Amino acid sequence: MGRLKNMSKDSGLLLEAYKDIVSPIAKQIGISAAEVAKLILSPIYQPTKFLNNRIEKWFARINSEVPKENLVEANPNITIPTIQALAINQDESIIGEMFYNILKSSVDKEKQKFNSPAFPRILEQLTRDECLFLLLLSKKSYKFHHEQDIDEDKQIFFNSREILNELPLENFYFKENIWLYNSLLTHLNLSGCWEYKSQEPIFSDKTVTEQNGAFSSVRNKQTGIRIFSEFKLTDFGKQFCNVCVSDKCDEFIKL
Repeated sequence: MGRLKNMSKDSGLLLEAYKDIVSPIAKQIGISAAEVAKLILSPIYQPTKFLNNRIEKWFARINSEVPKENLVEANPNITIPTIQALAINQDESIIGEMFYNILKSSVDKEKQKFNSPAFPRILEQLTRDECLFLLLLSKKSYKFHHEQDIDEDKQIFFNSREILNELPLENFYFKENIWLYNSLLTHLNLSGCWEYKSQEPIFSDKTVTEQNGAFSSVRNKQTGIRIFSEFKLTDFGKQFCNVCVSDKCDEFIKL
């Protein structure tokens, strides 16, 4: 019992100490020092000098990048999970940079209206490659064309094959997982791969004769179909990227 009391007392002292550390910085951008202290202490219980330095770095960047006249009070439903996520992700990573952009947008009146408490929850589900996927799509859409053979007798398509993929695959750690990434991003309503124009039938030189009562016709035999799709953001994905993506994110793209 005595040990529990001592732990509670120590946590209280740490909380007060953390308020003193972050208060001068936090007040400048409208975030409660008590909130910052609690959210940092709750997952790890013991603040470190390294983490303190990182927090000061985030706040210093915000102060230099957001005009003072644009600074507004932040929504704790956004800032608390965002700073928690920042604490466990590297600053010099695309995920870390995107979380930082959510934090910055939460106190910028020009960006705050686009921000959402859902954004940090969505971002924490994404891998580095999926974040990079969104970063690429925030620049442009990418065409993807493929063909399929057809068995006219069975009325089935088979042997799907890629004939054009504009995605710069060299940017991905695991390019073989592109369609897994696409599935998750589509499920989250961020992006997808959809047809942008009508499919085209593929015919061979071989002809077939079709009989319809007393009438007959000759046509070329259809052997397949060509499908024209493109990877692109949804409207919600555009809003997400408007908040999460900044010019600094371009450093993670291989040109």
